[in-house]
Amino acid sequence: MSTKQERLQKVIANRGGASRRATEKLIAAGQVKVNGIVITELGTKVDVDAKIEINGQEMLNNKEKYYFLFNKPRRVISTMYDPKKRKIVADFFQDVDARVYPVGRLDYDVSGLLIMTNDGDFANFVMHPRYEFLKTYQALCDGVVSKHQIRSLLNGVIIDEDYKTSAVLAKMANYNKERNQSIIELTIAEGKKHHVKKMLAAAEINLLKLKRTQIEFLTDEGLEVGAYRKLTPHEVKRFYGIYHSVKRKGD
Repeated sequence: MSTKQERLQKVIANRGGASRRATEKLIAAGQVKVNGIVITELGTKVDVDAKIEINGQEMLNNKEKYYFLFNKPRRVISTMYDPKKRKIVADFFQDVDARVYPVGRLDYDVSGLLIMTNDGDFANFVMHPRYEFLKTYQALCDGVVSKHQIRSLLNGVIIDEDYKTSAVLAKMANYNKERNQSIIELTIAEGKKHHVKKMLAAAEINLLKLKRTQIEFLTDEGLEVGAYRKLTPHEVKRFYGIYHSVKRKGD
């Protein structure tokens, strides 16, 4: 009797090894072995019960799904492996019985919320561009941020030479006269690389520090930097509910 086969990145995602997008990068970099053989071709089909290793670590088929909300510190890499041996998000989850990985990413110098999971289908759902889940950031900026600059974030700025993008919400949260620093809050529904940083630069706002404070209904309230908590089953289901409610409105 033949064993069921599926694409390698799907098998790894289902085992909680990494998201499909992240897995593709690992495969291309020659960091994935199947039954002792390095696989570098994307789309390769393998037995669902094959022995799979990522960077020498075997991916066991753990059927229990884990979902965490993690408040990532600054100077931590949003990956499960770093050749430069810098601190990575995986370092904070060593006592978890499964290999959980980040849904999306935050830059090395950005703190704030990340969802961590070993559920590949959930990770791909939340990260998919078509669903446009909202993410809110607080930006500490040098000097006074003007009303004109806030309006430009709302009306749209050009990043990556020709891509127009706008904030869903943007407002001045605080201004410290002594330090001459502003805190602005902005919410986006997109997630290009360095997206918020590029938007602020396009609006001629001098960013000092950035943190993500909210992913849809999930906030950092009560969650210390470097700490994590489990998502409830209801919270996980709400993500699917948000998409379907938005889709119905748009139909």
